[in-house]
Amino acid sequence: MIRPEILTLAPEHWNLLAPYLIVFGAALASIIAGTLPERFLPGKVVPVLCGFGFLVAGMCSLSACLAPPTALFGGMMLSDSFGHFLNFLYCAFGGLALLSSYHYLTEQRLRFVEFDILVVFSVLGMMLMTSTQHLIVVFLSLELMSLSVYVLVGFRRSDRKSNEAAMKYYILGSAASAVLLYGMALIYGSTQTFELNEVLARVQNNTALLTPVFLLGSVLLVVGFLFKTAAVPFHMWMPDVYEGAPLPVTSFMTGALKFAVFAAFIRVLLGLDFDVSGVQQWNITLQNVLWVSAALTMFVGNLIALLQTNLKRMLAYSSIAHTGYLLIGILAGTLTRESYSGVIFYLIIYALMNIGAFTILGCLAGDGDSGMELENVSGLASQKPWLALALTAFLFSMAGIPPMGGFFAKYVLFYSGVQVGAVWLVVLGVVCSAVSVYYYLRVIVYMYMRPLARSSGGTVAVPITLQVVIGITLAAVILFGVLPNTLLQVVRSLFA
Repeated sequence: MIRPEILTLAPEHWNLLAPYLIVFGAALASIIAGTLPERFLPGKVVPVLCGFGFLVAGMCSLSACLAPPTALFGGMMLSDSFGHFLNFLYCAFGGLALLSSYHYLTEQRLRFVEFDILVVFSVLGMMLMTSTQHLIVVFLSLELMSLSVYVLVGFRRSDRKSNEAAMKYYILGSAASAVLLYGMALIYGSTQTFELNEVLARVQNNTALLTPVFLLGSVLLVVGFLFKTAAVPFHMWMPDVYEGAPLPVTSFMTGALKFAVFAAFIRVLLGLDFDVSGVQQWNITLQNVLWVSAALTMFVGNLIALLQTNLKRMLAYSSIAHTGYLLIGILAGTLTRESYSGVIFYLIIYALMNIGAFTILGCLAGDGDSGMELENVSGLASQKPWLALALTAFLFSMAGIPPMGGFFAKYVLFYSGVQVGAVWLVVLGVVCSAVSVYYYLRVIVYMYMRPLARSSGGTVAVPITLQVVIGITLAAVILFGVLPNTLLQVVRSLFA
C-alpha cells in the first residue's frame, strides 16, 4: 500500500520536477501529433516538439542545479546538483541525436515518428535513473531506457542484421537486468530496505547484516552494471549491436546510454560507501572485481579492435576499451569520492567525440549502413577535406593525443588511479592507450594517403543538421582540451 505522504509535494517542489514533466509532456504531445494526418500537421512537427522539450527541460535542469538537495516522494527521488547537471547533459545528447538522425532517417526511408518518441522516453529513463537512491526506481528507470533502445536498435525492420542485433541486445540485456534485480532482492532480504542511504545506515549500525547473502547481492548488483557498460567478460553483445543498429542509434548508445549507466553506477556506489564506517569487506571485494574487470576490458577491447576493418565494429571495441579506462576512475572513486569527478569529465568528452565521429560516418553511409569498411574512407581528405579533418580530430581525442579533450580526460582519470595506489593498473591503461593509436591512425592513413575509393567521383553531401552536430561536438572537444578547468571545476563541485 502506498503511503499518503509519498504523494505529497510542497509547492516549491514542482519546480524541481519541471525537467521530468516537460520531457514526459513532450513525449505525450509527440504521440498525439504523430497520430494526426499529415494534412493537419507537417512531418517535422514531432522532431521539433521533442527537440523543444529537450531545450526547455535542459534549461530548467540548469536552473535547478542551484537549489539545495531535496528528497521527493518519501525519498524515492533525489533532487540535487548531480542529478540536474546530468539531466541537462542527457537533454543535450538527446537533442544532438534528433539533429543527427533527421536527414539519415529520411535518406534511409526510416522516417517514422516513433524514432523521436523513443529517444525522448529513453532520455526520460536516464533522467530518472540518476535522480534516485531507491533501488526499485533505479531498476524501473533502467528498463524504461533499455526497452526504448531495444526497439531503436531494430528500427531498420527490413534488415536482418538490425533485427538480429535487436534480438541479441534484448536477450542479453534482459539477462543483465535479471542479475541486477536479483542482487537488489538479496540486498533487500538482508537489510529490509531498498533505499541506499538506509542500507548504508543499517549496515553501519549492525555489522551482523554484512552476511554472505548481502555480499552476494552487492556483487550481483555490480555485475549487472558491468554488463550494461559492456565490461569484459560481459562485453559480447556490444560489437554486434553497434554494427546492426542504425548509425544515429549507435551514436546515441555510445554517448548518452553509456553515460547514463555509468552515472547510475556512481549514484549506487555513493549510496553504498561503506568505507566511511570502517566496514571494509564490501569495498575490498568491490575493488578486486573492478581491478580485474578494468584490466581485462582495456586489454581485450584494444587487442580485438586492432583486427577490425569495419569502422562500426572498430569503434565498438574501442568503446569497450574506454569502459576499461572508466573503471579505473570507478575503482579510485571507491576510495576517494572526488575521483568520480574524473569519470564524469571523461564521460562528457567521450560522448562528444563519439557522437561527432558517428555523425561523420552517417554522412558516408550507404543504404543499410553499407560502406563502413576502411576502404570506403580512402581519399576522403581530397573529396571532403573539412570532414576528414573533423574525423581526424575525434580520432586523436579517442587516442588521447593533445590538445584534444580526450588527452586531458585520460590524464585526470589515470592521475586519480595513481593517487589511490592502482599504479600497475594505470601503467596497463597507458600501454593499452598507446596500442589504440595504431587503429585510430590507420583510419587517418586511409583518409589522407590512399586514393579515392568512390568510383562516382561525386562529393559527400553533408546536410545543415549534420554540420551543426559536427561543429558543436568538434568545438567542444577542442575547447575542453585547451581550456578544461572550467568544466572540471563544475564537475568537481558535484562531489564536494
